[in-house]
Amino acid sequence: MPAEFDLIERYFQPLSHIGTTPLVGIGDDGAVLASEPGQDWVVVTDTLIEGVHFPVDTRPEAIAWKALAVNLSDLAAMGATPVAFSLALTLPDNKNHQAWLARFALGLTRLARRFQIPLIGGDTTRHHTLVLTVTAHGQVPAGQALRRSGAAIDDLLAVTGVIGDGGLGLASKSGQLPGRRAMSAELKLNRPMPRVSFGSRILGLASAAIDVSDGFLADLMHLTQASRLGAEIQCESLPFSKAVKARFDGTDIDWLTPLTAGDDYELIVAFPAQKLAAMQQASVATQTPFQVIGKLVAGEQVVLNKDEKEWKRFGPTDVSAGYQHFH
Repeated sequence: MPAEFDLIERYFQPLSHIGTTPLVGIGDDGAVLASEPGQDWVVVTDTLIEGVHFPVDTRPEAIAWKALAVNLSDLAAMGATPVAFSLALTLPDNKNHQAWLARFALGLTRLARRFQIPLIGGDTTRHHTLVLTVTAHGQVPAGQALRRSGAAIDDLLAVTGVIGDGGLGLASKSGQLPGRRAMSAELKLNRPMPRVSFGSRILGLASAAIDVSDGFLADLMHLTQASRLGAEIQCESLPFSKAVKARFDGTDIDWLTPLTAGDDYELIVAFPAQKLAAMQQASVATQTPFQVIGKLVAGEQVVLNKDEKEWKRFGPTDVSAGYQHFH
């Protein structure tokens, strides 16, 4: 098995040369990054555990990609441009070998190169369960970071991309989908593409944003609660892929599944109605699908309307609307 420092030098040291090289990076007690004038730092952290956040048979390339992608999605939701990231990697013995590590490093490198961000440090340990913690650093113009709490009454609500495909990817792991649909859904589950360009483009336009990780409905409620508002959503406007639509059988439970499954890593954004044209221009400029789905209202309820009448209503105490980290 590779010794710790040999492992770092062989598989992770090359990632420190991607993009802007830090003043001090891997190989010292800490990293040193140059701070640009007029920029605020945004720092996000996510932990993924094998068997909890991804199936045990997930390919190492996909594990690495997703571990970094979920953090970049958080940066996107705040309008931040990624700068660098660190990795704490806990390896079980069955993955502490050159073949697994080479594939893992490949997945990490592919996404890091896409956004030109270096690996600046971290830690490696041994345990019987694979655990990954990524901390990503980004910058945003001073005072302009998007927050969940910035929305106002009558702001429009929109979502990027499609929702429900991440949950469909999990369903496909149990053989519930045919060939091509299964491959497409699992690609969305394992290799989400963070909406970084769109997030930075809507600074000064959007009033609030959040990424869809725990499920569309749960994350929408995080935004409304932070802004102390409610929301009305037009279900017919929700963007679903053909694969997700094909899974509906008309029952309320199945219809709610794509709204609560999670792992989509799209953005929910709130913005004043007069900014709609500019938001649409940002969508076109970044090649990011963008769909208006409703608006923010007074109160603390999220109402789903279907066929021009109320279908479902959720309040602050409803806890079954998405993924539960401590359930």
